[in-house]
Amino acid sequence: MSLVARARSALPWTAVITGSSLAARALITLAAARFLPPYELGLYAIVGLVLGFAGLFQDGGLTQSVISRQEARPEQLSSLHWCNVLFGGAVGLALGLASPAIAALYAEPRLSDLLLLAALNFAVAPFGQISQALLQKELGFGRLGRIEVASNAACAAATLALLALGAGIYGLILGQLAGNLARSILLRIAARALVRTRLRLRLGEIKPFLRFGFFQLGDRAVNFFNARTDQLLIGWLLGPEALGYYNMAWTVIVEPVYRINPIVTNVAFPVFARRQDSPAALKRGFLIVTKLLSTTNAPVVLGLAAIAPVAVPLVLGERWTPSVPLVELLSIVALARAIFNPVGSLVLAVGRADLSFYRTVTLFAVQTPIYAVLLSTAGLVPATWFVCLVNVAAVPLAYAFMLRPVLGAFLRDYARAFLPAISLALAMALAVRLLSTAAIEPRAGLLAAQLALGAALYGGLTLLFRREDVSEIAGLVTSRT
Repeated sequence: MSLVARARSALPWTAVITGSSLAARALITLAAARFLPPYELGLYAIVGLVLGFAGLFQDGGLTQSVISRQEARPEQLSSLHWCNVLFGGAVGLALGLASPAIAALYAEPRLSDLLLLAALNFAVAPFGQISQALLQKELGFGRLGRIEVASNAACAAATLALLALGAGIYGLILGQLAGNLARSILLRIAARALVRTRLRLRLGEIKPFLRFGFFQLGDRAVNFFNARTDQLLIGWLLGPEALGYYNMAWTVIVEPVYRINPIVTNVAFPVFARRQDSPAALKRGFLIVTKLLSTTNAPVVLGLAAIAPVAVPLVLGERWTPSVPLVELLSIVALARAIFNPVGSLVLAVGRADLSFYRTVTLFAVQTPIYAVLLSTAGLVPATWFVCLVNVAAVPLAYAFMLRPVLGAFLRDYARAFLPAISLALAMALAVRLLSTAAIEPRAGLLAAQLALGAALYGGLTLLFRREDVSEIAGLVTSRT
């Protein structure tokens, strides 16, 4: 089977992976919103931030190097596997030791026990990482899809049961641990034909992987702070309740982008890596991926922002109404990140992790002090406006300093890849928001009308004004690609 045909067959499975993840996440979010107050969810958000940062180091940046470097000997894979396990164990131990200090930093004593429990994730997750990388490299998304569906189901079932039994925040953490344990076991089983790890760890034979991993690790760390500086500082400066409202808005509007984009980028990364010596093929593939993601994300993100005043209190409960203006603002952040996301896959696929690293460091150095000052002096909403501005500015900067050095000048083609979808989605969102002024009762009926109008309007405008783009995107899953 050709590379393009294999990539095409992988797309439906990445959609299955994302669908199961979104469904599990939605069920957990709805249950948490009903069972836990904003303050409690703010505490869990802090645990999630610390866990997310620690998780950056659990594989030493080595997992993606397995995909980027096309050849890896069995003995190298064994060394990489045990290196991952050691990294994960070290990270878990460090997190456990640091948990009292982190709890003191946030002046929340409960955080210490919560972080100790969450640190157990690093004892189980590393055992499946090399297996996952090899399956992704071979475009084995059928097996990955089945694994993700099963692990997401395990996570959701465990979490919902524990919340119903009154476990509170502990239920959220234990549910995540159950999902990671299931994923690691299933990954090892699924990839047993691709890698048979032996008890072997020799750093000398994985030096090329370590160099890639160094830049990837640095980029991940700084990029994490770029992406989550807002939440880290909100929890520290404004407290768990403010973070609870902000994190709920983030979950509603930004999180779907991080779930939708991998449908394409997880396939695009290994495909780009195999075409890294053909700039013309890379450029065309990158533009199609950008066009597809903007066409998919723009209506979701702007549509959610348009229905937020009705949907948030209706679905999550009236106590979450303060999250509405944050949902509206963060839609700008979500859309900018949806456009930028394929850039990371491209530069990593061609082995230029350094470009991503330097860009991320610069952005972090500029953004963090200004945001901290705004948050402490002006408050949450003005500071969120600044986050919007930074994320919008990051798109042209990424073109200038990351895309152009790799693919050459193609600004007009790049803008045409995402601006049409955004324009049509914006028109749809305005119409949906205007409908909210209609006297439609009950509110559930108004929400249903808004959803129907948004879907019909965006679909109709897309078919009317973007026939060629629709045909090109359709080619991803047909023989015309």
